[in-house]
This record gives sequence, structure tokens and C-alpha cells, in this order.
Amino acid sequence: MHSFIKKRVNAIIINPVNGNSHKLNQALKEAKKQGIKIVVIDSPLKNSKIADCTIESANYHAGQLDAKYMLSRQKSGRILLLEHKSAISGVERIQGFLDTIKQSKKGKHFKIVKRLNTYGQSEISLPLVKKAIKQGTKFDTIMGLNDRASIGALAAIDSTNYPYHVSVYSVDGSENMKKMFSLNSNVTATVAQSPIKMAKITVNTTYWLINHQKVPKKITIPVYLINQHNLDQHNISGWQ
Repeated sequence: MHSFIKKRVNAIIINPVNGNSHKLNQALKEAKKQGIKIVVIDSPLKNSKIADCTIESANYHAGQLDAKYMLSRQKSGRILLLEHKSAISGVERIQGFLDTIKQSKKGKHFKIVKRLNTYGQSEISLPLVKKAIKQGTKFDTIMGLNDRASIGALAAIDSTNYPYHVSVYSVDGSENMKKMFSLNSNVTATVAQSPIKMAKITVNTTYWLINHQKVPKKITIPVYLINQHNLDQHNISGWQ
């Protein structure tokens, strides 16, 4: 960030993995003081006032969609949560999921048995889920903050020969997860983001800001649920 400020760039487009980072927020504040436009994409900053525009998916709603679908097809559940506690977008997804369960009449039949901080990465999720299984954690449902964490969990379930069916709910709508629907019966749903659309909006918004045009402070891109019943309506070989 400081090198960008020294170079006097016109704009900084950033996807903050840790939107709570004090150092990051301070660096972006300094950039803004220098007249550099700040465009935040995919995951917000803790201090949203720093950004000239934040462009993100409807993350809280993504969690709601997964929970509503789960409640419609399951009478109960022992849930394993795959989280990324420092990514605000991931936190919002999990919170939307939990709030929806809590507000449901069926909510008392669903229990969170373990929460794993996977950082949204398959290579971290896989050993953590394997460890949980070996420690005797019993679950029949997984809610993953994103597809990468969920795919790591699926690999852990397969490699340990976990004896129970697990309904896996996720967020992203990535190519890999969409292909997994036909390969793994545990894959139940993923709420699709539209990163191609997000990128196009981000580029246009950045140019408008550089040219001193007014843009919304926040742009939220809708999300939608993909499951076995509507999979054929989507592009399996790429992103939305």
C-alpha cells in the first residue's frame, strides 16, 4: 500500500482478506488523504468510510439461502461450521446461516457441534476436519464459508471413510464445486457469487471515480442457490 502511495497511483482496488487489519486500514486512510481512490471488492473493510466504493456479494443473504434450503430438506442436523474469522464476508455468511436457523421453528433441532477456522482454504480445512473426525466429532451437516473450505472437508470425509452421509452447504458457485455435484453425493448446495460481473462493475466504477463521477458508496451483487435441481441451468465449466 505504501509503495502505491509513493507512486501516486490514481486508484487502489483491494480485496482485503483481513478487513479488520489495523495496519491495512491505516495505510488506506493515508492513501485516501493523498487523493487516491479506494475501491474495495468482495470483502469489506472494518472501517467502511475509508472506501470510496465497496462492491460485494450479498454475503449475509448467501448464508440465509443455505440455511433455508437446509431447513426445507432436513428435520434436524448436527452441524460442522467451516469459518474464516478474520474475513468479514465469511463472517457475514456464517452469521446469516446461524440467524436463519435461530429464527426458525425447527431451529431447536439443529446443533452446532464444532466450529473450525479454516481461513477459507482447502489445505487447512482438510486436516482440521480429519482431526475432528478422529477425535470422535459426529456431524451430518457442513456449512462452509466458501467452496474451497468445503472441498477440503469433502476430501477429509472421503479419506477417513467417515461412515455417515453428510449434507454439505457452501458459498461461491465455483467451477470445482459445480462439478462435484456429479462426483460426490454429499454435495448439497452452493450459493453462487458472480465474480465476472463483480470485476466488470469494479473496473467501470474505478474509472468513474478517477474521472470524478458520482458512484454509490456500496454496490451489492445478488446471489442465488445452486443445487441438483437447477444445476443444468448454470455454466458448469466456469464462474458466473
